Amino acid sequence: MTKRNALIRLLCAALCAAMLLGICAVPLSAKGADMPALIDNAAQVDVGAAAAPLADSPFRRTFDWFFRTFGLIGFILDPYQFTIINQKPVFQILLGFNDIYDLFTWVVNVWTDTIVCEFNHAGKDWRIQLWKGGYGLFLATGGEIGIYTKPPDRLIKHYSAPAQSDWMHLNYTIYNRGEELFSRPSPYLTGDVGPYWWAPGYRILSICTDFLSSPRTNVVMDATITLHDASMAQKYIAELEKKGFKPIAKGVTMGLNTPETYQLQPDGRSVRIIWQNVNEGIY
Repeated sequence: MTKRNALIRLLCAALCAAMLLGICAVPLSAKGADMPALIDNAAQVDVGAAAAPLADSPFRRTFDWFFRTFGLIGFILDPYQFTIINQKPVFQILLGFNDIYDLFTWVVNVWTDTIVCEFNHAGKDWRIQLWKGGYGLFLATGGEIGIYTKPPDRLIKHYSAPAQSDWMHLNYTIYNRGEELFSRPSPYLTGDVGPYWWAPGYRILSICTDFLSSPRTNVVMDATITLHDASMAQKYIAELEKKGFKPIAKGVTMGLNTPETYQLQPDGRSVRIIWQNVNEGIY
């Protein structure tokens, strides 16, 4: 990476940090009443020390205020994992996806690795894309899984968000330097379950330790995608193998020590992958 590109990324990070501090400064300086509870459907579980930083305090009220406002465009705060996640539905379902979107992630200081798997199944072109890395807008490390479709005769490669009947179960855990940051679905929020078309997660204030690098090898995604049938799973696996992923036999333990591997689960349609070193993105 050139010194110029490194300087641009550091400048973007500084600007995003300033934005976040500016957002926090408004409610911190106010002397209003306590904010109402953030998420009504949070499971009643004992999370111990993990919840301590989010006790009733100016710090907690700051993020309550921010995410009640920010939630209007589809995101909420998982207070137990201190992670931004999306609700269902969100306005982004109207936008679809194509390669151009990834060209402009630097505008919001997002520097991520990505894997794109495209194949045809059941009369549709499918795009399953994964992301992991640094999300500087929230000083966060995170990841995403997105599912998109288009008719085969569409000449441009612009994919639409799939109909709800085509959503899939998307499960993943993000690690940074061997430390588990968060999981989706959240183990604490009863509403964060079921199939998705897009499942982002961003752990706030867990700055990606190698966001200036490509790939971001400090960040690992352990993901399982449940496809619609065994034939679709095999097509997805074929795309993974083109990218260098190797199979792990059923019953063999997978983990952070087995990067760039996949394992077909006993149901014949769920594929688990451990992803660390592959990056098909431009950054």
